[in-house]
Amino acid sequence: FDSGDTDADGALDVDETWIYTGSYAITQDDIDAGQFTNQATVEGTAPDGTVVDDLSDPVSITSDDPTVTDICQDIDPDTAIAIIKVGVLNDEDGDGCSNVGETISYTFTVTNQTNVTLSNIVVTDLPIADLAFDSGDTDADGALDVDETWIYTGSYAITQDDIDAGQFTNQATAEGTAPDGTVVDDLSDPVSITSDDPTVTNICQDNLPNDSIAIIKVGVFNDEDGDGCSNVGETISYTFTVTNWSNVTLSNIVVTDVSIADLAFDSGDTDADGALDVDETWIYTGSYAITQDDIDAGQFT
Repeated sequence: FDSGDTDADGALDVDETWIYTGSYAITQDDIDAGQFTNQATVEGTAPDGTVVDDLSDPVSITSDDPTVTDICQDIDPDTAIAIIKVGVLNDEDGDGCSNVGETISYTFTVTNQTNVTLSNIVVTDLPIADLAFDSGDTDADGALDVDETWIYTGSYAITQDDIDAGQFTNQATAEGTAPDGTVVDDLSDPVSITSDDPTVTNICQDNLPNDSIAIIKVGVFNDEDGDGCSNVGETISYTFTVTNWSNVTLSNIVVTDVSIADLAFDSGDTDADGALDVDETWIYTGSYAITQDDIDAGQFT
């Protein structure tokens, strides 16, 4: 009771109005509903002992409708849910660089930025085949509560194309549904809940100019006339073995030897892509016709 019993007699006199006040602390369920509905009852006793009562109404003394108080729902589809995606490259074989099949481990942190409970949470990232919920639903209700953070994890096996690019770039999406049916979503960012930049994971390229490519050259003298010695015009047959020692694909392969007029690619491009793949070996062959000067020198270098 607040005020109204002007004569302080404890009786609600004719045409007298009494005021009562009270408060109610809203709950998350109320916010999710977007309103709080309730109704009061008043009761009194007339002089003849008759008990009189009434159900409350928000505006009219002749109606009995409950009081509905609207509650603000902070649901902006563009900012209601946030996802942060971080990637870490794993050097599984411990060689200090990247190899095909080694993995990037991803952590996805999903946060509810609204004041309502979000349901039907779905996180998608197409290259991540094993993406799965890890932790965060502390009350195990299957809903992303206000200020609750869920963690997802997944991994990606890098390809030769990724190593050749020197990085792997991709982006995840988080989606949820507000109590009023509004679908909210967000594109991932590596650091900020307010940005939508893809996650770029740098990949080591072991392509130092001095040791990325190797060539072995072997020469065999041919005694074409079978006389057991050398004669002008007889040949040295050469085999050139070219290997890619880096972890990136090498293109525009050129083997030169100014003395070998017929130097040519022989074999090794097994996938016929025109590129010297990692650990691929190409064979070139050529020949050289010795001169009198070479015979006089006793060797050809």
